[in-house]
Amino acid sequence: MMTSKQRLLTAAAFREPDRVPIEIQIPPAARELPGVEQIVAFVDSEADNFFGVAPVDWGFFGLDSEYSEEIIEDHPGEFRRLRRTHRTQAGDFYAITKHLYPHLESLDFHWERRYIDTLEEFERLAEAPRTPRPVSPERYEETAASVGERGLPIISLAHPLGTLVRQANMERVYIWLLREPAIAHRFLERTNTQVRDTVLAMGAAGVSGWFVTYAHEMLIPPWIGMRMFDQIVFPYDKMVNDAIHAIGGRHRSHCHGNSMWFLTRMSEMGVDATEPLEPPPFGDVDLREAKRLVGDRMLLSGNIPSQEFWRTTPAQVRDWVREAISAAAPGGGFTLRPTGGWAGIDPDLGEEMLATIIGNVHAYIEAGLEFGAYPIRV
Repeated sequence: MMTSKQRLLTAAAFREPDRVPIEIQIPPAARELPGVEQIVAFVDSEADNFFGVAPVDWGFFGLDSEYSEEIIEDHPGEFRRLRRTHRTQAGDFYAITKHLYPHLESLDFHWERRYIDTLEEFERLAEAPRTPRPVSPERYEETAASVGERGLPIISLAHPLGTLVRQANMERVYIWLLREPAIAHRFLERTNTQVRDTVLAMGAAGVSGWFVTYAHEMLIPPWIGMRMFDQIVFPYDKMVNDAIHAIGGRHRSHCHGNSMWFLTRMSEMGVDATEPLEPPPFGDVDLREAKRLVGDRMLLSGNIPSQEFWRTTPAQVRDWVREAISAAAPGGGFTLRPTGGWAGIDPDLGEEMLATIIGNVHAYIEAGLEFGAYPIRV
């Protein structure tokens, strides 16, 4: 029987492990919920996950930052508004967020103002001088050692454009990319050169392995099309991916949405793996066709629409798992993965909905074990 690390490495090498790797995690706040005991036991001892490690602090868009928060309005029992400020060598950048009681610490809040709201702020980012970020091999070794054989450590890699569209006024930033090409390409050239040089510095310090970005879902339809992708994504990503490969690393892209007809292009620019490959209506991925197109050079992960776990049945989940394994598991190169974070297990949900989700997560795990043994027979 393989360890999780062996299982993932075998699948990523496009060979067949003992069974299909099954990715599943559970938020810390949900670990004591009734009915999740077996899920927690599976996550802790049998699941096949990538675990984030952090040998580099990317700062604020690659700049050293002094971060602060200020409560600017508070209505107990209703909402709280915060002013969040990053003080950098390129000046201050601030955002305003609104948080509802009693979930003040939740990541589900409302942005009233994002950090990059004006063209002047974008220009300051583009013009800021940059050097490679400091690398801590000791931190990497410590966190990677804590993963052991339970999975694979993966290094979060800054993606300047993906960060920009999330941290800027979204309507304006896509307009700037079209109407302010000189500023946009100056930003992309300088920031991605910094990322590339930091990757090479990691390699020189003995730090390599798997890298992950959370970006491309904002760089495909409906946001931008293939022509623009080729202009503002492909050349800069390829430069960084070439550096990753030069130090013996591999790049996994987190990309929700309509990624189907971008998979070949992503592979050509050096992406080695992608997830979560959402099927309709959440995305447009036909997993069987994706396997045909890039399944011999990209590790494919996901395709189980856990956004539906709150209202579907265990029988339907079993069917989804069986079909995904049939479509993509033969020959290796596939891991089973829910398309939604934590498979939807959220302790803030109502009891009835939460019970439905937990039952469907059980069905997901059980079907993965049942149908995922190699050789595949479904």
